[in-house]
Amino acid sequence: FMAYYFMSKSEKIKNNFIKKFGSEKTHVRWVVFERLLGVLFFGIIPLLSVSIFFDKGVSGYGISSDNMLISLYWILGLSPLLITMNYFNCKKEDNLAMYPQIRVNEWNTQLLLLSAFSWIAYLLAYEFMFRGYLLFVSVEYLGVWPAIALNIAIYALVHVPKGIKEAVGALPLGVVLGIITIQTGNIWVAFVVHIVLALSNEWFSLRAHPD
Repeated sequence: FMAYYFMSKSEKIKNNFIKKFGSEKTHVRWVVFERLLGVLFFGIIPLLSVSIFFDKGVSGYGISSDNMLISLYWILGLSPLLITMNYFNCKKEDNLAMYPQIRVNEWNTQLLLLSAFSWIAYLLAYEFMFRGYLLFVSVEYLGVWPAIALNIAIYALVHVPKGIKEAVGALPLGVVLGIITIQTGNIWVAFVVHIVLALSNEWFSLRAHPD
């Protein structure tokens, strides 16, 4: 995460983007670059680590088809609540100051799809690292509740750069998703719910944004 954070906040790298693509195109390319960095550091590297060094393989760390029906029930139950929450939250100034992350005035179908698919790739990697790799390994060594406590503490801390509101909001969601992930033995509820949260917020924010 530290490698991801400092590279994604590097003014030197961003200035190279601006020199190569110009300010307008950099608005799009930089956000996609940040998400692809997340895919590398949160997804590919942990995935290789699990595949090479852990006997259980990826199925033991959340990439599993176990309890898919229970997972579906959780997804169907949580998604409407999160969509409703985003609908009422999207017009707030602090939300519009941050979302959508791509700060381009005119959006077309291609940009909507690019943003959506880069979100999906990033969140799959993100959930594998937090609710797969980190949580399941922690459960083995610490037990369930200490592992969940550690997980939500780190999960909240990595939201601090987005503001204290998101960091605090990550706590209850982290508890719920941690419990569900351990119960189901897979990351799919956390993954899909996070997609619903991210994309509904982006689309509602686009609709509400005055620019």
